[in-house]
Amino acid sequence: MTETALHRSGNCRIAVGILIDEESLPFLHQTVVNAQALSEHIFVLAVGKNCDVAESGITVHYGGWADDEAATRNMLIDYVENAHVADWLFWMNPGEEFDTITLSEFQHFLEHDSHRDFLYMMVARRLFREDRVRHDFDEETIEARLMPLRKGIRFQGRIRASLLPRSASLMTQISAAPGRILLPPKKLDPVKTANRSKQTLAILDKIENEGEVIQDDLLAARAEAQFILGNFVDSRRLLMQLLKGTSRTDLRLTAYYNLWETFAHAPIPNAEITKLMVESIDHFPVDMQLLTFLGSHLQRIGKLDLAVRTFETAVQHGRVSLDVWHRLRIREIAVTSLALCFRLQDKNDEAIRILTTNVELIEDRTEFNRHLLDLYIAENREEEVSELAAEIWGDTDLDLIRLALKGACAAKTGRWDTALVPLEEAHKAGCRDILCLRWYALTCLRCSNSHRRLIFWNSGLPFSRTIRRRNRTMRRRSTRIDSVKC
Repeated sequence: MTETALHRSGNCRIAVGILIDEESLPFLHQTVVNAQALSEHIFVLAVGKNCDVAESGITVHYGGWADDEAATRNMLIDYVENAHVADWLFWMNPGEEFDTITLSEFQHFLEHDSHRDFLYMMVARRLFREDRVRHDFDEETIEARLMPLRKGIRFQGRIRASLLPRSASLMTQISAAPGRILLPPKKLDPVKTANRSKQTLAILDKIENEGEVIQDDLLAARAEAQFILGNFVDSRRLLMQLLKGTSRTDLRLTAYYNLWETFAHAPIPNAEITKLMVESIDHFPVDMQLLTFLGSHLQRIGKLDLAVRTFETAVQHGRVSLDVWHRLRIREIAVTSLALCFRLQDKNDEAIRILTTNVELIEDRTEFNRHLLDLYIAENREEEVSELAAEIWGDTDLDLIRLALKGACAAKTGRWDTALVPLEEAHKAGCRDILCLRWYALTCLRCSNSHRRLIFWNSGLPFSRTIRRRNRTMRRRSTRIDSVKC
């Protein structure tokens, strides 16, 4: 039997390694419970003071250095290798979970398709919010997570430690493994976040005082820490320094992404933003996220024609760089942004075409369908409106919804009196969907004697305060007119 065949058929024992400190200790339990589906051998290395682990069913070691991540992780590798219970080490961090949807595929890969002369990258996904409200900001990348043991692979880097430099020097091949790690939403505890960033800056100062040049990953870490601490101008200066000094494409791309984030917190003239964004496209001409950022900027400053061309390039030719953190739904954002630009140009047919031809990119159809429905109403496409209504609302009050939508189509074409009849009928029958209420309100305000029709509005309805204020104004005007006539 060849060595490769032996590696593929027999050596698939796996252990899980977790590094924790006092701050991440509360999140250990959920990761351990999840990791038990991967392996019965879970090794934890606790770093620092006040980090007493009370978890059962795991092997706990204490030690390591708070200012040297690579040395600490390498210590845990030594512990696992000396235990002789595994051939592979899978890295997890406190609070993370292995996506159970991909578990069986990963286990099959480990048993039948893995090679022990490979280091494997895996997808890591971070949700912005647990309630999924701001899913436009969900992020994804690929990271080295599955490593063969007893092959000499070790971490390098006191900050942002990585397995890749040592793997390259050992001529270890790098490939992708199925499976997905779910990172917890970014914790917004300002005190802990600030303390960790200050600690990072202190370590970087110590490294610099020891004579090491702060560049590449170290410079990126310093820029990130300054950003977290609210020093946006300093962060931008460091990112510009990184762009001038690094030859690594992943760091250059990340620097451009992060520069974009600084504009919202520490604005600079639009001309300078445009110059920087165009420069980024010169280096990464088909990067979808940079193209989308540039299109959004051009749209914001009123250059719609250029914004449309930029978004079209993103949709038709854009590529996502998997090896850096990027917006998970950037393709969808580019499509919907292009449709919005067309709508602002009164090109509703083009907006509809873009949305309907890229519908497979849309993960959450709820918001998308509402946007498409508005476009169908704007173009008075009653048949498409009726079909899409069935998809959005199902059988729930569908007849009333369709009645209200019929009125909305008439209102959009300026036939206000014609629109009022179905909208008023739907409202009286109990239709309280926001779309019905919006078009009913607009139609009431456009029709004659509209102040009488506004009595139908219930005080608890959305934007009823505005409607009641308008109602009072119209009543006062009517009273003045009647007094003049008298």
